[in-house]
Amino acid sequence: MITRVNKLLANHGNTTANGPQTVLITGADSQLAKALQRRASTIAQAFSTQAFSTQSFRLIPLTREQLDISDALAVAKAFGEYRPDWVINCAAYNGVDDAEREPEPELAYRVNSLGPELLAKQCVNLDARLVHISSDYVFSGKVFSGEGVSCKGISSDVFDGNAVSSDASQLQKISPYLETDPPSPLSVYGKSKLAGEDAVFRLLGERAIVIRTAWLYGQDGHNFVKTMLKLMQTQASLNVIDDQIGSPTWSDALAYTVWQLILKQGQGLFHYAGLGECSWYQFAKEIQRQAFEFKLLTQQIPLVPIDSAGYAAKALMQGKSLALRPSYSALCSEKLQHFIAMPELQTQHLPTRNLPTLNLQDHQDPLMSIAWQDWRQQLKAMLQSL
Repeated sequence: MITRVNKLLANHGNTTANGPQTVLITGADSQLAKALQRRASTIAQAFSTQAFSTQSFRLIPLTREQLDISDALAVAKAFGEYRPDWVINCAAYNGVDDAEREPEPELAYRVNSLGPELLAKQCVNLDARLVHISSDYVFSGKVFSGEGVSCKGISSDVFDGNAVSSDASQLQKISPYLETDPPSPLSVYGKSKLAGEDAVFRLLGERAIVIRTAWLYGQDGHNFVKTMLKLMQTQASLNVIDDQIGSPTWSDALAYTVWQLILKQGQGLFHYAGLGECSWYQFAKEIQRQAFEFKLLTQQIPLVPIDSAGYAAKALMQGKSLALRPSYSALCSEKLQHFIAMPELQTQHLPTRNLPTLNLQDHQDPLMSIAWQDWRQQLKAMLQSL
């Protein structure tokens, strides 16, 4: 796939100054990978102005069948064949419940930890950059006593940002997680995602970008929104969990943000999610309301709130045990929003970069505003695309 992007993609690594940049996308069948491919042309058009000469870059989307990122020989072969300048790792093991049962924990760690490590090693060899996608499930929903900075950078103690839990040594987290908050995953899945983050940063340092996101949905693949739409057409009522709080995120908005980070030569750890927060129950109610309004549903059905314990008990009666999930995992995206809004690139310490100054805010695109709007607006944009 060849598309046009701004020359802002760094002149480094394995292409000539005037040649195409090669971007390898793993997990090409995933909803994010498909959104990245769909939005590549959008970002190219947004930045194709006379102020900046354009060049082509080459997208190499590889499915799991084409590249198993946990296979060292396969990864080395792919890097040798395509010699990427950038790698966007969308490959992941997402079976949160399955990962708790043997032999799945080993598979979860192979894909979510070993895989990113192998990609990072090859990026070191080729002087390439890596964008790795991680998860809000690296958090537990709790914070230890003494932590007290909110999303707005103000002491959460002032606004009672955390509430005391039954464990006197911990507080219930009720303000969005910052990048500086210490992770404490509850599940095998969450632990494997955190291990992948650690491996990437250990090997690549500032040449890595790790983006934690949450409750991802889109028009592609399997996700909560599409599942709800299907069930709302076939079930008389639905029980939906109401005591897990998070930040729903549209895959296309995340994809657009990933491209912006690449154009701006980002580095380090970022959070990105739709603004605001809700429970799964509130999310389902909004899905039904909007879908009915857009005539995607012909009728509305009763939605019944249920707590996590009750939901787990019902699942256990059906012979299925559920992994522990964070009671609260909303993410604060302010660091990323501020970085993208900066008028100048802050990459002087990267000797391989020689890039012009750019203010991305000067190039308006509908997705740019959607990316920083409330999760309900992102949901609306997604449903209107169906």
